[in-house]
Amino acid sequence: MDIRWDQASEDEWQARMACHAHMPLRQDWAFGEAMRRLGVKTGRAVIYDAGQAIAAVQVLQRRGLQIIGQGPIWLAEVPPARKRRALRCLARHAGATIVTPDAPLSGWGMIPLITAKASALWRIDGTTQALRQGLQAKWRNRLVKAEKTVKPMPLAVPKLQALLAQEAAQRRARGYGNLPGGMALDWSGGIVALGWHAGGALQAGMVFLRHGHCASYFLGWASPAARAAFAHGPILWQAALALRDRGVQVLDLGAVNTENGAGLAHFKLGTGASVVMAGATSLIVPG
Repeated sequence: MDIRWDQASEDEWQARMACHAHMPLRQDWAFGEAMRRLGVKTGRAVIYDAGQAIAAVQVLQRRGLQIIGQGPIWLAEVPPARKRRALRCLARHAGATIVTPDAPLSGWGMIPLITAKASALWRIDGTTQALRQGLQAKWRNRLVKAEKTVKPMPLAVPKLQALLAQEAAQRRARGYGNLPGGMALDWSGGIVALGWHAGGALQAGMVFLRHGHCASYFLGWASPAARAAFAHGPILWQAALALRDRGVQVLDLGAVNTENGAGLAHFKLGTGASVVMAGATSLIVPG
């Protein structure tokens, strides 16, 4: 196999990514540029086999470690054994290669490290009426009630910074990880950031990153009053409509964990989103 590093332009890269029904956030050009601004070395490669481009992959590189998130993107029909061979070729370097495929993949040359996770993908390219009908009945009823008081508005930079600060404090308090919130301030693919204000203060907000014909939920925060008012329902609904009007077809709502996060999982799936399994995070044996 022939691996050609850092030869594609942004337009060429995005054109290759466009063939994927669900273009993953971590394989988008904008994600690589955001990582570079944070000081993380990023490489992009196109993998050829017998003269045919079979995969494109964006890799984060640091201290002998290669990390591939939600990739590679397969550009042709490639059987599992050939996919594993391509990954093992990518692992030929002085260090370790860790991969989280965006679809299940296992077998010789892949040592599982972290169990595969599921994500909620919501198709939002239908009519407003069709999207509304696709909501689960209980979710839709709560939305109708919440819309009477919760009026989401776009967040200008000062308000967005306030939301990022609230989410950062929430993250520290709850002990969960996330990408740096500051990525939202200079995301080159475009964002949708909506919030709800009441009592003279920000009560809730959500941020979504656009990447090609897809978008991903990035972060959110809600005060106790906002949670009681189901504020994230109207915010998510209005964000979905705004993203759809900008050409987004699929909205990735993030991981679904029905054991430790049942309430959040029910919120995501209440939109009518589908559950899609990723592959296990694995250490790749060079080949």
